[in-house]
Amino acid sequence: MTGPLSDVTVLDLTSVISGPLATSILADQGARVIKVESPNGDSMRMAGALKGGVSSLFSSINRNKESIALDLRAPEAIEIINKIAARADICIQNYRPGVVEKLGIGYEHLKKINPELIYASISGVGAEGPYSGRRVYDPVIQAYAGFASAQTANGKPGLIKMMICDKVTWLTMAQAITAALYDRKNTRKGQHVEVSMLEASLYFIWPDRMLDQSFVDQPDFEGGDLTALYRAAPTQDGHITFMTLQLDEFHGLARAIGKPEWTEDPRFQELMSMHAHYSEIYPELLALIGTWETATLVERLVNEDVPFGVVLDPDSILLDPQIQAQQIIKTFNDPLAGSIRHVNRSSRFSSHDTGIRSPAPRLGEHAKTILAELGYSETDIEPLQSAGVIR
Repeated sequence: MTGPLSDVTVLDLTSVISGPLATSILADQGARVIKVESPNGDSMRMAGALKGGVSSLFSSINRNKESIALDLRAPEAIEIINKIAARADICIQNYRPGVVEKLGIGYEHLKKINPELIYASISGVGAEGPYSGRRVYDPVIQAYAGFASAQTANGKPGLIKMMICDKVTWLTMAQAITAALYDRKNTRKGQHVEVSMLEASLYFIWPDRMLDQSFVDQPDFEGGDLTALYRAAPTQDGHITFMTLQLDEFHGLARAIGKPEWTEDPRFQELMSMHAHYSEIYPELLALIGTWETATLVERLVNEDVPFGVVLDPDSILLDPQIQAQQIIKTFNDPLAGSIRHVNRSSRFSSHDTGIRSPAPRLGEHAKTILAELGYSETDIEPLQSAGVIR
């Protein structure tokens, strides 16, 4: 299997969610990722569903990687990090600000060893400011970046029930790293790339949730909330979602649910007027949807070319014909857990076969191979293992 990043080596000093996800997509796209863990392992090794000691969560965000376990309190472990960094293209870490500098593996130190190294740092809120030293997880950033406020219902804010800010951060970091790689082709110099969960999440939420804050002065026209109508509409036997931004889409929806007279209604003859009056008929629209069985309504919506989706539970997702037709989910073998299935890749390349090559590594599984490449002999490795420097 090849990938557009098959000539790239990544020193992965990350743990938990955002960092491992960022390096996971690089690994999926062909990069060699050497994951450095503590002797106790990444805490996510025991998160999610477990089978044969394998975590479903850890497996999905650490596939295609190699693992070496090091006690970074030991000078010998830092020496190993230095040697890997000297050969790596990228080093990525998500410790709290200041930790890597105390360990002696911060950007200023490692760039002396490898001036072409791209050093990527993920933090919660950034390296400076009154919150910079705080522990931060996804729900914390959901609160500070407006995600919790955006979920307000009946006067109460809510949280998106997934690690959305972690995921926004890894996507942002993966893209920033590839941009830095492109820049290095021209400059032959590395650089420090910094992404905070707070900044990435605000960048992500701003276009459609911060409409009133975009203009410093009062706008000439206050835009409506594009997500005000985001809801799952019940049918007789399930739920659907839909969106009609264009006039022909609304007319198609009206015909599909048995309300063709709306297509002749003066309120719905022009786009701006349609949006202005949409809320007036929305309760009746939902009630009409509730009179249809899902399968029948789906057929009518397809015939009218209306954008819609059927709400699928996790088991139904696996059986969905579109997902099966695209072979989005791949089943592979893990030596401890048996058959595992994950989404194979996030993007497709016409010149490369990307995706899952190997399951997530056992803790320290590749230590001897990695150390041998660095010039360590069996005689060198044994005392390091005995001393607990490596596992």
